[in-house]
Amino acid sequence: MIDKARKEKVCLEEQCGEQWEAMEPELKQSCGNFVYCPFCAGEMVIRCSACGETIHDSSFQYCPWCGTGFKD
Repeated sequence: MIDKARKEKVCLEEQCGEQWEAMEPELKQSCGNFVYCPFCAGEMVIRCSACGETIHDSSFQYCPWCGTGFKD
């Protein structure tokens, strides 16, 4: 069981997944401020790392879908 989850900023377009995975970890860390995906120009969303559901309010302390608390 996961104790804490992360709020991950991601692109929901499947075709971008490989490009995001191929990114250097240092570069990936700086992408958290992106509003749009650099590969497809789709809007980035925040999701729960525990269940993968989209989080619409980044101020939530717990995932409204799975109840897992977020790391500070």
